[in-house]
Amino acid sequence: MRSRLTVALGRTARLAARVRGGGSGGTAFPGLVMERTDPGFLERTLSRLPRGVIVVSGTNGKTTTTKMVVQLLREQGLKVFTNRTGSNFVRGVLASLLPEVDAAGNLDADIAVLELDEAHAVHFVARVRPRACLLLNVMRDQLDRFGEIDNTAKLLHNVAINTTKCVVLNRDDPRLSSPDFVNDIKSPLRSF
Repeated sequence: MRSRLTVALGRTARLAARVRGGGSGGTAFPGLVMERTDPGFLERTLSRLPRGVIVVSGTNGKTTTTKMVVQLLREQGLKVFTNRTGSNFVRGVLASLLPEVDAAGNLDADIAVLELDEAHAVHFVARVRPRACLLLNVMRDQLDRFGEIDNTAKLLHNVAINTTKCVVLNRDDPRLSSPDFVNDIKSPLRSF
């Protein structure tokens, strides 16, 4: 029953945002409404996926990599949910769920592949532990947002230690392949 109300409120917020914005927009506001009214919706919905969730994060290449992973999985016959709007915060994932779930909040998918901003990925994995994560890189272009490049690596490390089955790392990135980064990761490590 709670999911039905959450979906209805989210869809109403999406409609209101589109009307106010002239027919476009509304990628984060519906997610904010859902997040505030039902903090457990995201976990309830995604925890039902038989193959779990894959998180793609890093400072560069998230959108392209996510699209490639989604396409590869679809070619294997899987039904894949993804946040294709590019809104890669938790609220954006919630808003992306709206057109994909039925009125009761059920998602017809086998797996989710989600592009997540480094800082928001930490909030996401606190709610939904991904089965796998693909961590791309830590580049200096994030200094204006996170202050220090090592802070960005710490955010990605938090994603890695909260991943349950497989962590895939860019072995050419010195921060992601360093012993300090990998030593306490419990999931099997792979690299590219």
